Amino acid sequence: MNLLATARATTLRTLLRLPAAVKRKLVGAPIRRDGLELDLDMQLLVKLSRLEKPLRPSRDPATLRASRDAFNASVRLVEGEPLPMQTRELFLCQSPPYLPARLYEPAHADDRLVVFFHGGGWVHGNLDTHDTLCRRLAAGSRARLLSVEYQKAPENPWPTAVNDVSRAYADIIGRLRELGLSDPAIALAGDSAGGKLATVLARHLSHGELRKADAQLLIYPSADSPRKAGSRQLFADGFLLTNEGIQVYRECYIPPDQDDTHPDISPLYAEDLQDSPPAIVVTAGFDPLRDEGRDYAHKLQQAGVAVRQLEFPGMVHGFANILIAQSARDAVSDMAQALGTLLDQARPG
Repeated sequence: MNLLATARATTLRTLLRLPAAVKRKLVGAPIRRDGLELDLDMQLLVKLSRLEKPLRPSRDPATLRASRDAFNASVRLVEGEPLPMQTRELFLCQSPPYLPARLYEPAHADDRLVVFFHGGGWVHGNLDTHDTLCRRLAAGSRARLLSVEYQKAPENPWPTAVNDVSRAYADIIGRLRELGLSDPAIALAGDSAGGKLATVLARHLSHGELRKADAQLLIYPSADSPRKAGSRQLFADGFLLTNEGIQVYRECYIPPDQDDTHPDISPLYAEDLQDSPPAIVVTAGFDPLRDEGRDYAHKLQQAGVAVRQLEFPGMVHGFANILIAQSARDAVSDMAQALGTLLDQARPG
């Protein structure tokens, strides 16, 4: 982190530590929509984010590289301090392209594994942008967590990422002992774009020959690509993830002639969810993806899948990476504990 970035991070930490009354004076009146009130720290971060115009990705290599650098820098600014934990770098898959992965090994981990796919619109993000989140999920769920990289759009559009996570999972199943595991309970997890990848893989495994997953943790998943109404309109601008940003990611990820109601692109359209593993579906009140997350949780329930929905009403999309804020840390702690409980139920004793 350079000197300017360090100064910005220090300033942000200082602002978030101010008394609530002082922060309220800085940000103004509470923001209320749809019967919900935006969390005070999220409102402060939203206000600060409006001071800079976001750099959108594009197919132009220079702009794409700059947008990825900007995304990485923004995460470093808000990710907070990482929990100390033993980690191990490795590569997955039996043939090229090999996929980087990072194994998190918390002290006193049980025989359980969380396979995690990061978000970022299938364009942004990497193992490092989600490092702090993965550490907290591993510690809170008492599981080894394997964060898996996949190839990005627009250079590698759909279905590359879906194929990558399938190849990675097949390799993982053959290397459990190498990962320090015996006969583990396995959860698939991810945030946003990674949440979609996790649930698509969970559904595929439920019909395949490979070892099935026992649980899934879907953090504000993208579930309905063509959606335009509801929370997509209500929070279309001004709450970090915008409708414009969603459309740019969509154009980068989905080939122009592809029907975006395909269930591997929009899991809400899947009709074969009945054998999917029990799920925790996390939504944020001020998120344009909120309603499709709610609807996907409901569709899983209709298919007979056990679902626990965790909604954090004052949060925005991406809060699980904003671990500089206590409210976000508390929310991540809640979802990690819920995942630990779900894995307990999958393999009692």
